[in-house]
Amino acid sequence: MSGVCGWVRWDGGPVGKEDLAPMLDAVPHRGPHGRGERYGAGYGFGHLLLHTTPESVHERQPLVAAKGQVVLVADVRIDNREELMDRLGIAAGEGPVTDAALILEAYLRWGSDCPEHLLGDFAFAVWDARVRRLVAARDPLGMRNLYYYRHPGGLLFGTEIKQILAVPGVPSEIDDGSVGIYLAGAFPAPGRTFYRGIAQLPHAALLEATDRGARIRRFWDPVGIEPIRYEREEEYAEHLRELLERAVRARLRSVAPVGLLLSGGLDSGSIGALSGWLLGNGTGAEIPAFRVYSFAFDELTQCDERHVSSVLVEQYGFPVTEVPADDAWPLRPSSGNRTDRDGPFLLSHFMLMERALGMARKEGIGLILSGDRGDLVAGLGIYDLPALLHAGRWGQLARELRALAGRSGRTVSGQARRELLAWLRDSWPAEWSRTDRIPPIPALRDRVHSPPAWVSHAFADAFALRDIPLSEGAPRELKSHAARERYRAIFTPLQLHGVAASERVHARFGQAFADPWSDRRLAEFAVAVPQRMLNTVGDEKRLTRLAMKGVVSEEFLHSATKIVPTPLFDRGLRERGAPVVRSLLSDSEAALRGYIDEERALEHYLMVIRAGRGSTRAMWRTLTVEMWLREHWQ
Repeated sequence: MSGVCGWVRWDGGPVGKEDLAPMLDAVPHRGPHGRGERYGAGYGFGHLLLHTTPESVHERQPLVAAKGQVVLVADVRIDNREELMDRLGIAAGEGPVTDAALILEAYLRWGSDCPEHLLGDFAFAVWDARVRRLVAARDPLGMRNLYYYRHPGGLLFGTEIKQILAVPGVPSEIDDGSVGIYLAGAFPAPGRTFYRGIAQLPHAALLEATDRGARIRRFWDPVGIEPIRYEREEEYAEHLRELLERAVRARLRSVAPVGLLLSGGLDSGSIGALSGWLLGNGTGAEIPAFRVYSFAFDELTQCDERHVSSVLVEQYGFPVTEVPADDAWPLRPSSGNRTDRDGPFLLSHFMLMERALGMARKEGIGLILSGDRGDLVAGLGIYDLPALLHAGRWGQLARELRALAGRSGRTVSGQARRELLAWLRDSWPAEWSRTDRIPPIPALRDRVHSPPAWVSHAFADAFALRDIPLSEGAPRELKSHAARERYRAIFTPLQLHGVAASERVHARFGQAFADPWSDRRLAEFAVAVPQRMLNTVGDEKRLTRLAMKGVVSEEFLHSATKIVPTPLFDRGLRERGAPVVRSLLSDSEAALRGYIDEERALEHYLMVIRAGRGSTRAMWRTLTVEMWLREHWQ
């Protein structure tokens, strides 16, 4: 991905090359194709260029308009280019129009309302000297990053936190509360980072800042979308297919060869199938090359998905690179176990990803597609049983209750009570959930995180780590409990933090990153349709399977399934990585800072590996915090 940065001074004082240089130098990998700078009274903007779209090869940022009074930098891919050009009165034959130029024109037309008119992945900042105002925005699904630091004299912003930290005088202080929330199994609230004073612009948010202060507002939310209702199930499937095809087509607009991380699941499989269909039918998707990357497990065969993915590979004749995976376990000493200075969050499968990206880079791939949000948008086992009851679908309701009861070991009546309580808990007035007005029924009270036993009690008490809700809130305007669950899934903090981390990793390998399932139009569809249409008990991807009929073979549709490589994770934490774990839990920085009780943490770990009891997932967060502290704070 490209990179942006900037420095604004409210007093109009000079910002020079020496001020911006540390921010640009902090992330040189983001600018393999160029570096641009622009300075004026009270501001300095910088841009690091990675060519992705065909138009980007003509790009030279920062861009300037209004006789030098309006300046823009952006990391962007715009998907509604034709519509925007038409509305802005830009003729198609006037020469290459970059995506950043479209944002600038949109700002000149609509001002700070311009993000509402944009489809795609973007993070941008505009300095408008006419009113001495900085405007910045980030795309609805959080696919591009933007961080900022406000101080009395001005504001700094960058694509990565490390750019801001590189500026002399910016304090580098850990936000202990954010670390505590992370150790407890949750994530800091949108906008909050692991650094005091440095904020992330939330997804779908716009920042306006002047010398009088700053305000943030959301410019998009799927809550206001009109409900989608059809007579036939096939109509929902056709709608989903159309939207997903548009999302894939938009992301195939690449000047570089494209790679796809292909598993045996339907999420990446749908992307692969539609890519193959679009490329093979001459429908406007033209790229230099397309290649898939599949993880090859020869020892841990229960993790291998090639028997499924190969069906799609053969159907479309994709060239394929198999990524050796058995030895890509976390904490492998030769991996370096790197954490990023921006924060301790580290994907448990980071070694798999880095190995695949490294091989893709050697093969000239400049853009990587994945289907990370597919489960959250159209799967995940979100069942709308109250809607079945309301619609009088008694037979389907009984079948789904029996299936759920069979999975959980409960009776059908017990499962029905559980579903009813979940609906009541989510439908109860929000202000009642923590007051004495709620009935004394434990199941109706907010469920909260319980920090691991080895988290220091004093630390947990200081930051109220036992009172963090298990799930994020969802707008009450969504009347359906299942729709609120879908909303929470799409915007889960785990996904938002995971996307930010993935974007940084891809940038480090000189590659762009895109996920068609993270398209604003698909998010709107997922919230607007009846949830009982998306999945049923026993077929968690029912609508996606229907939508893909005719695009992928029946063999793939019936065999596609998601496999989580838990054995690989266990190989790293329970087996071969034990010496590294013991080292990290000895003389630990986290204990010195009062975050954890080192002795309890080690006792838990020994219980896990000797008795096979207890979870390693909570331990992983503790280990990543320790790695982060040792690498960047010791």
